[in-house]
Amino acid sequence: MQLDLVTSSKKGRGITKGISVEKKRKKMEKLEVTIHPRRRRVVGDNAKDFKTEACVVFKQHAPLQYTRWKDILIDSKKKMWLAMKQKFNLQDSFKVQKIVFEQLNRQYRSYRHKLHVFYLSNKDKEEILHKPPNGVSKEDWEKLIHYFESDGFQKISDRNKENRKKLKMAQTCGTKSIAHYCYEDRDPETEQEPTQTATWRKTQYSNKKNGWVDQTSQEVYDDITRLQSQASEAGQESITEDEAFIKVLGPEKSSRLRGCGDGLKPPCKRGERINDELIKENEELRKQAEEDRECLESLKKDNKEMYERLQTLESQVNNQEVQVHSQVQAIIKSQLPTIIQNLSIFGQIHQLANV
Repeated sequence: MQLDLVTSSKKGRGITKGISVEKKRKKMEKLEVTIHPRRRRVVGDNAKDFKTEACVVFKQHAPLQYTRWKDILIDSKKKMWLAMKQKFNLQDSFKVQKIVFEQLNRQYRSYRHKLHVFYLSNKDKEEILHKPPNGVSKEDWEKLIHYFESDGFQKISDRNKENRKKLKMAQTCGTKSIAHYCYEDRDPETEQEPTQTATWRKTQYSNKKNGWVDQTSQEVYDDITRLQSQASEAGQESITEDEAFIKVLGPEKSSRLRGCGDGLKPPCKRGERINDELIKENEELRKQAEEDRECLESLKKDNKEMYERLQTLESQVNNQEVQVHSQVQAIIKSQLPTIIQNLSIFGQIHQLANV
């Protein structure tokens, strides 16, 4: 975006108005967006329009005088969220809102950077303080200049310059995010995205120039292919392109996965340790559960055997009761005449005794 003073007669690109978004919308319908499940970025057909509209929205509702995005008032952020929801079909959730705010933050910082570059190239002009660039209020511009000239900003700027000097490899992504590149290059059937090395190569190799963006990038890729070839020629276990990539460039940093843009992070050592502990604990629990299951099965078997024995004993007792009852009945039946005769004799004796 070209920035001009309001007094300049040169016609620049002009202020972004989001006209392309309005042209796409039919009957005021909201545009569909695809959010990458792991990279926290909007990708797909309407990603460019989403980014453009984010630029329009923050210029309408986010004062440029704030040092950091988090200093912007909540009310202003709510207005930006509602403005984005008005144009795009966004799920009303904290996760999606955070992704939208991250995009607005990137646009906010990018625009402030352009304003700083504009200030550096025009700071010697007398009207620079009182004549802000197109689309910037005088109040915001004066506070921005005050911030650009502050000691705190100078320290940050100098530190960033030194860090930029340490970079050995450039990139050729352009305005499109790495997440968008990966989404476009995914396998149409499996939806598997390019490997880490393939993604890195995409950002280091220029198709327009048909070559690497710098000598260091080419040397790194040559070392990667050489490592794979050496392992194959030596009859060793083959190593993947990503494994060779890490060996050449060294261990990953905890903040981000090298060459994959923001959103993806390598598993941290603490996370790996916790994961190992959880796996060990789960294995112990599994073994304990297996032992408990075997014990329970054994108890069930013992209970079943005991029940069967009790059933057998009960059956035997019942049979014995029947036999005893039958025997008693038989004895009584066989002895009944004798008992009756004895009772008769006893009665006669009792009568004689009374006489």
